[in-house]
Amino acid sequence: MTPAGVLVPNLRPWETIDWPAEQQLGIHRSWGQYFARMRKNSVAQTYFDKCITEHEVLDHKALYLRSKFHRSVALAQGALEDSLRAMRVREEWNANVSMELADALYDLNRFEDNKSLLHDNVRRHAGTSLKGFANRLMVVDENLKDCMGYSLADFFMEHSSQLPGFYANQQEELRRADKRPLWKILKERKECDVQSIIDRKAEMLSPLESERRRRKTKIYYQNYLGRNWTDFIFLKTLRRNPNSLLDSNFGSSPDSTEYLEYSFQRLKTFTRMLQARSPMYNEYYQRNPRMESRIRESNLFRIQYQTRRNMLSILRTIKVLRKSNDIKRLRKFVEDVMGNYVVVKTNRLMPWKAEFMNEVYNNLALSLCEGYRLPPNRVTPYDKSAMCQLLDIPTAKPLEHAEFIFGDRSTYSYAGPDKQSTDRLEAQNFIDYLEKRLIFARLPIERSYLLHELADRLMQKNHFVQSLSYAQKAIDEARGCSSRIWEFLSTMLMAKSHAVLHKYERQSEVLNSAYDLATQLKSPRLCTFIELCRMLNKDYITLRKMSQLVNSKRLRSKISNRSSFLSSPNYSPNFSDMKKRETEPLTD
Repeated sequence: MTPAGVLVPNLRPWETIDWPAEQQLGIHRSWGQYFARMRKNSVAQTYFDKCITEHEVLDHKALYLRSKFHRSVALAQGALEDSLRAMRVREEWNANVSMELADALYDLNRFEDNKSLLHDNVRRHAGTSLKGFANRLMVVDENLKDCMGYSLADFFMEHSSQLPGFYANQQEELRRADKRPLWKILKERKECDVQSIIDRKAEMLSPLESERRRRKTKIYYQNYLGRNWTDFIFLKTLRRNPNSLLDSNFGSSPDSTEYLEYSFQRLKTFTRMLQARSPMYNEYYQRNPRMESRIRESNLFRIQYQTRRNMLSILRTIKVLRKSNDIKRLRKFVEDVMGNYVVVKTNRLMPWKAEFMNEVYNNLALSLCEGYRLPPNRVTPYDKSAMCQLLDIPTAKPLEHAEFIFGDRSTYSYAGPDKQSTDRLEAQNFIDYLEKRLIFARLPIERSYLLHELADRLMQKNHFVQSLSYAQKAIDEARGCSSRIWEFLSTMLMAKSHAVLHKYERQSEVLNSAYDLATQLKSPRLCTFIELCRMLNKDYITLRKMSQLVNSKRLRSKISNRSSFLSSPNYSPNFSDMKKRETEPLTD
């Protein structure tokens, strides 16, 4: 009876009868089977859960039926867990439960465990119960032949030199892995964990390695999805597309993100299942090896020929931009080409890669040297900004206070390297990009170019000390590859920084080095320009010395006048008046 003041629960007609526990178990089990056949999966799941959770004694038959249901709705992990529980509940060996456990292992692509379990059941059973295990054993044997047949032997023979190092690295990683909780590890190290989330270092990949992984991923999905691989890649990029997620609409973005992520993971799991049943090396060796090698060679030659044509086109574009004297577009074009296209090419596709890079960087350096020309107006040492005007650099200005205007997005500042919407972070993002390229640059002339660009960008942001440091590193790299022109350009960057900072003595040393380099480059125009800079700097030093002499003379005259006045007989200080003034109270 329901107590007074409590609403009567909305029960089904058969739920109002006080059935015994065993009869309720049978009813729930039969209802679960019925709804599973009718494809009403949510209702069937509810009744199967009632069979297991609402009864004190676990029923191995209910676990067995729920395992079959989980496999029918592609929940292989849940099916395996239910089968294992059914095996523990059922003390006697049961052929149906064992077969269900073997099917769950097969769905999870655990072929070795499945094969051992099937052999065990073949020895235990006889007659009609043996036939199902024997048939499944034939299927798993064929799958293992696909994975470990003749193709595996050929694969091992081809990569035998790389396998010892690979397995040694794997064993080392397993040995070094510490499975204990984090607080125990930190307690032994006497370190305090003050962060709720541990900072994970992002894996730093070279551009060539990133491109190689992208290419391998593309081949992987092309192999298992056929022509549908383009749809899969589109779905992969769609998960982060703001036009699809609609962040501005209330409540729509989380649901769209969850649905796209679920669809992507489902396809990814499907391809992994295909890869487990027939690995990539097996798919490769099942084809005609001669035809595959012929297709591969023709594809490589086609890419190589196209790369050569692109190289010639790049050189022609650089010459056109240099002829038009458009330095800004030329620097942007070289950065785009060398940072996004040439860096991902191997020596197999671009045999003359080093020579091509030297040609590109030397053309850029020659264009930058053309910017140092005599000014149209006269320069005078009495103008302190004359050297800056001669070197074509703006004088240093104090950093302005950042003012944010409500409603004007151009004044906002956003944190993070991925935000490119404002001009404030564009320079910093470009500096980070150059520093990342510098890590993987191996050619000395490329490192000299990157260091020169970093020094130039930092000088534009009024970071002159860092600019001088990067310019000196660029000079060292240029000397390593005997590139006089990049050494000259880096030296001129140091001259620009000294000019803004008004360090005339250091400027004279830098200009002398630049003049020697211009002489080695055999450029009379650069020698004339540097000579003018040297003369102007000497005038600056002379004017500074003259001003210092005048100031020191004035100071000596003031001191001598004061000392002569104090030693004169007309000067007699009244100490009593001074004491009286000290004792008198201060008044407003």
